Amino acid sequence: MDDALASLAAAGFDLAHAFDARAYAQLAGWNVLADGPACGYLIGNTRALWAPFAAALREPALATDPDPLERYTERTLAAALPGAPIFYSHRPYAGTFLPFQALAVATGLGALAASRLVIHPTFGPWFALRAVVLVEGVPPARTPIAKPCVCDRACDAALSAALAGGAWQAWLAVRDACSLSEHRYTDDQIRYHYLRVWRPTT
Repeated sequence: MDDALASLAAAGFDLAHAFDARAYAQLAGWNVLADGPACGYLIGNTRALWAPFAAALREPALATDPDPLERYTERTLAAALPGAPIFYSHRPYAGTFLPFQALAVATGLGALAASRLVIHPTFGPWFALRAVVLVEGVPPARTPIAKPCVCDRACDAALSAALAGGAWQAWLAVRDACSLSEHRYTDDQIRYHYLRVWRPTT
């Protein structure tokens, strides 16, 4: 598993949070985890994703795909973990999307803020959850963590403004309201996620 996680990190998927998949199989009806291996990994990324993903976007087949990040995620995880059960955050299962936020909070990857974003103790709101992978092994015990930021008033105000009909900049301001901003995405990464526009690096 160490080699697989190193391969994923090199491709930009630098978050790998192990948990007991069976213990959380019933979370919000997530019974797809009940029959597989006991050890699950929440796989995600920080701003570390942008450089390898932007490089991959130079491939014509990926650049012209309507959902290039989803394809990049799928091919990278499948190559690193061949044969492992993988459940993606961008795909529905049995007609519904799996509760990645609820799982992240329940297993202590992060805590829910007033903005309704999951806040990581190091990366703040500047990360994304991409998949759950099931593997053989002994999973660690996990418990929820305390909220690592103290910006509820600013987060709540930013969320209210965005819900009132703000443009994409208002939704970006929801993340920017968090005091944990050291690992903020680059401008190019933000532009891609909010506008699906990217600029290749030279």
